[in-house]
Order: sequence, then C-alpha cells, then structure tokens
Amino acid sequence: MYGVETWTLRKVDQKYLENFEMWCCKMMEKISWTDRVRNVEVLHTVNEERDILHTLKRGKANWIGHILRRNCVLNQLLKER
Repeated sequence: MYGVETWTLRKVDQKYLENFEMWCCKMMEKISWTDRVRNVEVLHTVNEERDILHTLKRGKANWIGHILRRNCVLNQLLKER
C-alpha cells in the first residue's frame, strides 16, 4: 500500500479497511455479497488471517525507525562540524 506510513487511521478507517479485506477474500472465492457466509469461514477457505492492520502498523514502524536513524545520523554529522 502506497504511502501507508503517513496515513492517519481512525477507528472508522480501520473498519473500512477490514471490510475491504473481507470483500477481497470473498471475491477470490467467488462468494456473492448476498450469500450468508461468516467471515471466519471465508478466512478458513482462503487459508488467511486478517492482517491488513498489522501490515499498516508494520509500515509505520519501519518508517519511524528510518526517520529516527536519519535524524541520529544528521545530528552526528552536525556535531562533528
């Protein structure tokens, strides 16, 4: 997901992302939106777990680490001058 590290996620946004993830899983299995199939059953059939929010948080953590390392290097360079 492009630019995930700068996204601000509200609870509503998180719910939309989880719903989108389930929609994608249902489309992979060609399950109609009118069919009454539980999310747990859909995830079991596609052998997946809900991990879209985990992926987003991992992207943010990587970005924060990158920025902190960059700032440390810049501070070291400024101190040396």
